[in-house]
Formats: sequence, structure tokens, C-alpha cells
Amino acid sequence: MASHSSLPSCDCCDQAVGVCDCDQMPVQIDDSCDSIYDGGCDSLFSGNRSQLRRGSAIGWFDGCANILGYPNKIALWDKRADCHRISPATEREVLQYLHRHGLHSTLVRSNQYDPIGEFKRLIHNKKISAGWRCTFGVYDCIRYTVIPGRVIGGDWYNPFTDSIHLYSDIPSIAMAKAAYAKDVHGRNTPGNYAVTQEFPIIGLTHERLANREVYRHYRSQRNHGAITEAERILEPDFFGSLGSQTLGFLPGGSVYGRAAGALVGHSIRGITDPASLAQKYPHAPF
Repeated sequence: MASHSSLPSCDCCDQAVGVCDCDQMPVQIDDSCDSIYDGGCDSLFSGNRSQLRRGSAIGWFDGCANILGYPNKIALWDKRADCHRISPATEREVLQYLHRHGLHSTLVRSNQYDPIGEFKRLIHNKKISAGWRCTFGVYDCIRYTVIPGRVIGGDWYNPFTDSIHLYSDIPSIAMAKAAYAKDVHGRNTPGNYAVTQEFPIIGLTHERLANREVYRHYRSQRNHGAITEAERILEPDFFGSLGSQTLGFLPGGSVYGRAAGALVGHSIRGITDPASLAQKYPHAPF
């Protein structure tokens, strides 16, 4: 394990050795890339709590998973979707948001597969009642175990384990999952709310609320570029989920429904103008 006695200065942002936030508070990542520390800045993460776990890079494996993610890349028209390589900049943005809203118990899993760790977090997450954890929570953990996102991709927040799972290097997607975590933590009965969000169509409630929270967050920062990109990504993602769930009862309906819904979202955002796609969308998958 590497030593954490020295800290990078804030001109090292986004380098592999560490990241720094906008308030000049340095944050060190250890050489094994398994966790993120407060680096002596007690105000950043209370109790020296580690809130980030990174999966070890496996070149050929992640390359295959990246290829399997092409349906989502095309749906969002962004090659960063399900790329299985999340940049420190994206991780930092999520961690800053969690810290700003006091979500110190929420864990971010960056392209990591850890079913044992998730079952442990399920047991210790006392914010959700035992009844919901032993039913819906166990089901979600089993699904995570047998259908690993490390292979098939997808980004989500699991309220039963209080864990954010990231496989795409798209800040607005990651922020939407963090916003859902904030939504759950702010509920008087988070277990009841989390369970209702497990059902088709009804579960889109939290997606819409999370997207609005992301827009609000970027507006508060007067980050117009981030707002524009968030709308370009989150609207197709929302309508894609709507289409997938609406046609999910048909053979292949989820795939075709997501494609059709994403196209509607892109049309709303004006992405379908062919005149300047390459210039406007440098992250396009082709």
C-alpha cells in the first residue's frame, strides 16, 4: 500500500496520482486505485471515510465489455457510455456533490464488481428497514451478482446498499445517480420510496427528479456547458428508459423500445441535425 504522507498540489488535477476539487482541497488516491482519502482535509470526508472503490483494470476484459456497451453508446450517441474507464474528473465531481449534501455514507463503485461487499453493505444499511433489505435488497444483490455491470454495463444507484455503480465516463449520468441518492436520503421512509422505484414506469419518477436536480446543480454553478451536455445525455436516457419499460413485455421490446425512446429524446434536444454532428458531438461513437 502506498504512503499517504504527501499530497499533490492543485495543479495536478486529473492526473493518475490524485485529484483536487474546486475549493483547493487536495484529495489523494492511493497507488492501488482502490479508495480515495481526505488527505488530511477533515472537512472533505468526515472520519477519514473512504467513499470510492475502483475495480482493477483488466485490459482485454474491459475491452470486451466496452464492445458489449455499443447499444447504449448508440442510444446516447456517446462513446463514453459503458466504456468501463471512469476518469478521476468524473469521480471527483460525484464525490464533491456527495460531500456538499452530507451523503458521507454513500459509496461510489467505479467499474468494480464486489458482490460480497455489496451484501455486507446491505446488512449494515440501517436507513432501510430490515424487511425491505431482506426482500428487495437481497434480490438486487443477487441480480448484481449474476448479471454483473462490470460485463454488461449500466449505471445505477442501489438504495438498499447505498452504493452508486458507475461504468460510463459521463459526468451527467454519474451526477444523476448521486442525485437519486440524495433523493432517497431525504425521504422520511426511504425504504418504501426505494421499493416503489423498483416497479416499471412508476420507477421513472426518480429518474425525472434526479435529472431536474442535476440541471439545478449545474445552474447554481452557472455552468452552461454542463447544462447543455446534461440535457443532451439525460433526455435521451430518460425517454430510452420509458420506451424500454413500455415495450418490455414484447420479445426484444426492451432493446427496440430503448432505441425508439432515445431517438425521441435526441429529437427533442435537436441532436438529429446532420449538418454539424461531428463538431457538436465529439464523443459520438462513430
